[in-house]
Amino acid sequence: MFTFYKSQPDNWARPFFVLLRGDAAIGDGVKRYFLSQVISRVQFGFALDFDNCGKTLFFTGQEDHLVPSTSRILLDSDLFRIVGRMIGHSFINGGPSLTGLSPAMFGIITGQMNETVIIELEDCPDTDVIEIVHLLQKPNTLADDECVKVNDLAVSWDLPRVTAENRLWLAQSILHHAVIGHREKQMQQLKKGLKDTGVLRMVKERPSLIEVLFPRSSSLAIDAQMILERVIWPNPDSDDEENFSLETCCKITSFFRQYIEEGTPQDLKNLVEFWVGWTSLPQELYVKVLDVRMPTASTCRETLKLPLHYSHYDDFSSDLKAAVSSNSFGLV
Repeated sequence: MFTFYKSQPDNWARPFFVLLRGDAAIGDGVKRYFLSQVISRVQFGFALDFDNCGKTLFFTGQEDHLVPSTSRILLDSDLFRIVGRMIGHSFINGGPSLTGLSPAMFGIITGQMNETVIIELEDCPDTDVIEIVHLLQKPNTLADDECVKVNDLAVSWDLPRVTAENRLWLAQSILHHAVIGHREKQMQQLKKGLKDTGVLRMVKERPSLIEVLFPRSSSLAIDAQMILERVIWPNPDSDDEENFSLETCCKITSFFRQYIEEGTPQDLKNLVEFWVGWTSLPQELYVKVLDVRMPTASTCRETLKLPLHYSHYDDFSSDLKAAVSSNSFGLV
């Protein structure tokens, strides 16, 4: 993936294509899988051999308050520009988005950053800074050792020493420096990557679209009703369907409906990813009942293929859960 995104094509915004070897029918599925893996690696880390630390995270922090890592190696290697290309490339090709980025970062991307931006304590992943901010925000007078701790940090960042009058201002200034100041270069690199794909121009012209490019995790939660209202159920009378009875069709689809209605949020997320290649719901989800051994999916056609041989829900549920947990590309 890095080899692909480190290259310098003339037009990153051109239609996405995949060089296929073998069955050309899986082309759209390969595209879906590739883009889903791109954003997954950005979100959860690449297995880069930096400092022998296994996976390297580009973003850290709490859900919906993610901020760029302060790793000097990532910054010096211009890797956040590559991350920007990944995010922009996935976006313009209808792929998944990076979820959970802190709104405190939005102003840097849109060019509307100012000193009045609201930064929440959750935006700061640095526990030592959070401790200092808590000291400044508490109502009682600071002890001598607490003043020393606050002043050591303030002076190191060219901020004034704490006084009774500037405590709240100093708390916000420290928070702003820790969240924005320490990560502005990373975000500038990410902006260059978004610019390479043409996405930066879009969010600059319409800043409100930044929340579409970087949606909140809570807005992408999947529930049973969201899935069921998109399902196109099989029609036994259709010429496209295999020859099986209406009773069999109703039994298997009722098992499937029960699976969705009783599924946990993680079960539903795994199901959708198995079904279409990522966890973003398309407008339509197709179900077929076929003479196959295990549940499979054609991700390029958003089609889930359910075996018709089940007589009991427990057997159906067990096999479907095993299938969706075994592989995110629709195959077992």
